[in-house]
Amino acid sequence: MTTDSPTTPSTLRTTLHTVVRVVLIGAAIYALWRWVDWARVWTALSSMSPAALVIAVGLASTDRVLMGFKWRQLVRAAGGSLRLRDATNIYYQTCFTDLVFPNVFASEGLRVYLGRRLGIPLALLLGSMAIERMIAAAVAIVLAAAGLLYLAAEVEPQMRQTFLEIIAATAVVAVLGLLAVWWTPLHRIAGRAVRDRISPKFFQLLKKISASLVAYRGQPATLAIKLGLAIAENLLQIVNFYVIGRGLGIRVPVLPFFAAIAVTALVRRLAMHVEGKALGEGAAVVMFALLGIQKDAAVALTFAHYALWLLASLPGAYLLFRSGVKLRDLEGATEGGAQG
Repeated sequence: MTTDSPTTPSTLRTTLHTVVRVVLIGAAIYALWRWVDWARVWTALSSMSPAALVIAVGLASTDRVLMGFKWRQLVRAAGGSLRLRDATNIYYQTCFTDLVFPNVFASEGLRVYLGRRLGIPLALLLGSMAIERMIAAAVAIVLAAAGLLYLAAEVEPQMRQTFLEIIAATAVVAVLGLLAVWWTPLHRIAGRAVRDRISPKFFQLLKKISASLVAYRGQPATLAIKLGLAIAENLLQIVNFYVIGRGLGIRVPVLPFFAAIAVTALVRRLAMHVEGKALGEGAAVVMFALLGIQKDAAVALTFAHYALWLLASLPGAYLLFRSGVKLRDLEGATEGGAQG
């Protein structure tokens, strides 16, 4: 007599997650097929200004170096060693991975693995990445809030209450994230809650990560520099979107377009963390259409932005091939660090 093995909660979650993703992607494909005039999209893409193309690729390449530089500053401030060349190489590889693979966390796993190969301690590595993400998210939220306030005042006054509620909700999330990263009592509470459920080695790793995060509170100059670089990076990405839009013939006043892109950038980031790259780009199309850009032009703008950023990230494909990274290496990156 045989009995079926019980379905575990993790299996149910994985199945549900897969079903939701398939449904969302299917709905997006249907919407694109049903409501988008692809002949007009292709006409817009094929008529893009060569000067705009060159400028957009140059801005995207500059973004890679800037991202590597600001991460290097955090690693060095915590006592680690990381050359700008190595940081930039890693970011080229992770950006390419992020654009090609649907799971947004694949690029972070790759960064952990490559950082470990350079000898950066795992706790310091994860701490620097968490601080980097926190500051980047804070800047994106502030810029999106400014964009929403401008749009509410100048473009969509009837949406003012809704926009204010969105800003308040994102501000609460930002404060909770700040507490999770820097509030020591919360670290102790979390430690007591998980200590008996994890291995001693992994618990020691969490303690080191906590110490690494808290240590940044004593370096306001480093954090100020990082904040300035994060603002520059976000503005650079907004300018990149604007250059691509102008190259495609989209004529929108500068301030409304910048405000719309700031909001769209945050929506894309949140959507990508929920369901990956496809949902993020789909959210961008919807946001552009809602903010007054004709739907075919919105699709062309989003597709051109993705394609040009992928083009600028192609050196990462070569570096990734040369590094010889395998999927099993990424799976064991954190495990090896916890054991070390």
